[in-house]
Amino acid sequence: MKKDRDLKIKYCLAAGTLLVLFRLWLASRQMIYILPLSAPIDDDLYFNWANSIVAGNWLGEYNWLTLSKYPFFALWMAFLHIVKIPYLIGGCLLWILVAAAGVFALAPVIKKNIYRLVLFAVIIYNPSTYGAFTLRVYRDNIFPPLCTLFFLAMTGAVLRLKKDLKGAVICYLLAGVGMAAAFITREDGYWLLPFYIAAAVIGGIFVLLDKNLDKKAFRLISTALPTVLTVASVLTICSINYKYYNVFTLTDFNGGSFADCYGAMTRLSHENWHPLVAVPEDVRQRMYEGCPSFKQFEYYLEESAIKKGYASGRTGDYQSGSFYWALRRSADELGIYESPQKARRFWEQLAGEVNRLREKDENALPPRSTLTPPLKAEYVPMVLENAWQSVWYVLSWQDMSGYENQLSDVTTGQIEKWESFLYTKSNYAAVENSALPYHSPTQKIAYKILDIITWIYRALIPLMLIAGAVRAAKAVMGFGQLSYALKIILISLGGMVAMAIFRIFIISFMEVAAFNIGIYSMYLGTVYPLIVTTATAACMRNFEKE
Repeated sequence: MKKDRDLKIKYCLAAGTLLVLFRLWLASRQMIYILPLSAPIDDDLYFNWANSIVAGNWLGEYNWLTLSKYPFFALWMAFLHIVKIPYLIGGCLLWILVAAAGVFALAPVIKKNIYRLVLFAVIIYNPSTYGAFTLRVYRDNIFPPLCTLFFLAMTGAVLRLKKDLKGAVICYLLAGVGMAAAFITREDGYWLLPFYIAAAVIGGIFVLLDKNLDKKAFRLISTALPTVLTVASVLTICSINYKYYNVFTLTDFNGGSFADCYGAMTRLSHENWHPLVAVPEDVRQRMYEGCPSFKQFEYYLEESAIKKGYASGRTGDYQSGSFYWALRRSADELGIYESPQKARRFWEQLAGEVNRLREKDENALPPRSTLTPPLKAEYVPMVLENAWQSVWYVLSWQDMSGYENQLSDVTTGQIEKWESFLYTKSNYAAVENSALPYHSPTQKIAYKILDIITWIYRALIPLMLIAGAVRAAKAVMGFGQLSYALKIILISLGGMVAMAIFRIFIISFMEVAAFNIGIYSMYLGTVYPLIVTTATAACMRNFEKE
């Protein structure tokens, strides 16, 4: 019998090095897209936080924005600045590290060097690693690789749980790093939990059922490492916030007095329900009349420039995704955010008044501490429609240009500040007599290469998904006869597809209930690497043989 040919490890390492260098060169040709004027609560917020961290002032002087978002992205930018790594190169290096960790994680089932090299290349050249949304100075530049690290490392841990305990512990630690960092990057990091819980339970069941396995207790305990690291990261941020602001919290958007108050507002009944408006004008009017503490907001929310800046022209009212910002901004104008303690006392008082009003409302919903709009049956058809459109959007690789074809929304005085801090050029210089960004000849070559790569993914990934699904379906028919490793990889790949769909539904709900911006690749950024990894691994792995 002929032995299957494979590429020698030294040639794989050489090829991998060339792939990395070329990928870094492509990243070096891209330019950041700066939005301080149009994204003061997003890009500008994190940039200011990063500058404050470098200056040793944590998130700066307390105000209405201080505890509104999770701070890890600001820490990431501060780190890149201190070690003098350009912003886009830093994001690219993160993907390269994640790809290397993914190759290590899946090594028990992807055993050929050539296949491992392909998997590595497919991950780092995934169009969502260089798409236009990654050029923004915003947290979704790093959230997808952190989530991808978690999924791949968690899979690698369970694959090794019965045979390679040391390797399993390493993978659990890597999964913990991804999960911990993701949890303090975006407020919806909770979406990782279903995969984590399922993987831990499935791995635990296999360990318990194996009568010949030793060190069962340690194997089971090791599954808690991601939880330990995540809790430690959350407690660390909470402790720093307590040190600087005397408030032990990660953010007051996901819990605490502000979330309690806003959640109570969204539970009052509406005269005419609109899917995009959680606290409509009729509800606000009832609160002006029935909540003494809220009366002072009437001018700012109904007549001042705040309404012009935050209300939607489509609905004629505040959308769910903007009203809480308008509310906090108004509170700041009223002096409520002079200190964390004053703000907490005020929101507690107002929450009590709103809840008393809610108790008199026969059609009100049960109270809930959240900024998420209430779940209603009326959303279902809209979410399903948006989810289907999002699936097609992902599979057809829409919005994946390697450059931003709009000028940065930034003044001349700010350009130097951003570019010097991030060690990266912005697309601010315009083509003569045009509103389009200027690109040098080498940049145009790099962008053309990125476009070609995108078209390759657009053509191959759907076919690979189909081929992988056929292989997996055949394997499911004989699931009982498969080895432990093949059972785990089969379950894990199915789980990744399920998590991609779950993410699509989360974003679809927020689109129809709060965002109203259309399908945007940035919010689907974590879906693409799951689909790519699943398609590649399923095509390279013969599930019927060990």
